[in-house]
Amino acid sequence: IKSVQVCALNKEHFQLVNGFSNEYWGWGGEDDDMSNRVKAAGLQIIRYPPDIAKYSMLRHRKEKANPQRYEKLYSGHKRYKKDGLTSLKYKVIDTKQHKLFTWFLVQLGEVS
Repeated sequence: IKSVQVCALNKEHFQLVNGFSNEYWGWGGEDDDMSNRVKAAGLQIIRYPPDIAKYSMLRHRKEKANPQRYEKLYSGHKRYKKDGLTSLKYKVIDTKQHKLFTWFLVQLGEVS
């Protein structure tokens, strides 16, 4: 999953790698960190040929690069079992059910 643009994990695999890290804010590093988590969990990364897995990126605002991304990436293997789903603090503010997905608005961080 180097330079992830799109990644698909089933629920069991996502839980096995402890989801995404909560350490990455701003642009950069989270995709490589997920790749490292997948490999550390002993899962296989499969890349499909472009004629099967082609996509178009949605327009979006470019985020400011996270200056600590390389430091966090280098130490990610030491904390991936403790940093992720198991340490995420959030509160669901709103939910909207659509045909193909459910949209959640959440408050991140310490919640009461």
